Amino acid sequence: MIPYLWFDFHLIFSEKLWSYGSKPAGYHVTGMFSLFTNLAPLVDGIVSWHDGPGVHYNTKPTTVITGSVIFPGNSVAMHPGENGSFSVVRFTAPKDGNYVLDATFAHIDTNALHTGVYVIYNNLITLWEIDLAGPEDLKSFKTTISVKANEPIDFIVGVGLDNSYVCDTTLAHVDIHLLENQSGFPIITVSIGFVLGIIISAISYVLPIE
Repeated sequence: MIPYLWFDFHLIFSEKLWSYGSKPAGYHVTGMFSLFTNLAPLVDGIVSWHDGPGVHYNTKPTTVITGSVIFPGNSVAMHPGENGSFSVVRFTAPKDGNYVLDATFAHIDTNALHTGVYVIYNNLITLWEIDLAGPEDLKSFKTTISVKANEPIDFIVGVGLDNSYVCDTTLAHVDIHLLENQSGFPIITVSIGFVLGIIISAISYVLPIE
């Protein structure tokens, strides 16, 4: 079983099934993934791999309110950089197989405007791209894809249609599981919601959904 992103969030070094990093502005698909290596405390039990862009985690089981951000307990969040760089949560497949991807992204900043969200397979294929618009906007994506061992799937958040990184804090619930004893699925490429024509960076948080 592959642990949920929020359940398996690690606080020592981000290079396992899940790793946390960034991609440069303008290159959300093919850009080089730069691994975050510095974990820093923020406020009220929230810790962060890097800061801007960054991947954040609420270590408390209860909601933390910091400024205009309402951060649910035990959830993961990402924020883009001021220079347009992308915040990235990367899943690396442990073995060949057919994987079900199930992700939900939601704005958790009460002043949120536009935030871009991408799911990218192996630095080559865009599986999903959408624009979150306004406070509490939430969108979900689910697909099945054939993946080789050590191939990455990137969950990315960026600046969105307004080209601003301000108030882009985004919650993301990501669930991935490997199908057993299944025949091969073709690689599925889909685009659901508004397809962005510009580069977007966003902050992704893991939202525990019952």
